[in-house]
Amino acid sequence: MNGKRLAFLAASAIVLAIAPFALAPSALAQASQTRTPVSFTLSGCSMLPTGLIVYGSGESFLVVNSRVDQNGVTHIERNNLVTGTAVDSNGATYLFNYFDHASFQIPPGGFPFTADVTDHFNLVGNGQADQLQVHFVARVTAYSPTSVTFQLINVHGSPMTCDPI
Repeated sequence: MNGKRLAFLAASAIVLAIAPFALAPSALAQASQTRTPVSFTLSGCSMLPTGLIVYGSGESFLVVNSRVDQNGVTHIERNNLVTGTAVDSNGATYLFNYFDHASFQIPPGGFPFTADVTDHFNLVGNGQADQLQVHFVARVTAYSPTSVTFQLINVHGSPMTCDPI
């Protein structure tokens, strides 16, 4: 799958995840915290040796804050931190961290709305995947549930193939 297709799918997923917030009336301020287990399999990463597979597991801590300003614009701040351990197909061990921050500004009518997203994944350990670091910064604008633009502002590494979370 090419990078443009992956970017479109990522943008579409963000729109679908946020659409209920955009279309439903919200209270003046809300906050939530959620902890969930996470696991991943990283294979086909262009930054790793061919055939090397990394298996990881950890815990996600998701915090979502939302508020409505005096103009009726809903502001949502989403922060997700995932930390854990991993092992590769050669038996080497790693620690990983992942962080995703997204800021949404949703007008009273729901559309158009914007989302600014920062995402990174780091893997550190004693194997061939040591010091794997990928990230991106993007701006997503949803004009409707089916019309979305995705602008990559900054990219490091190969997040479309090497960010497993």
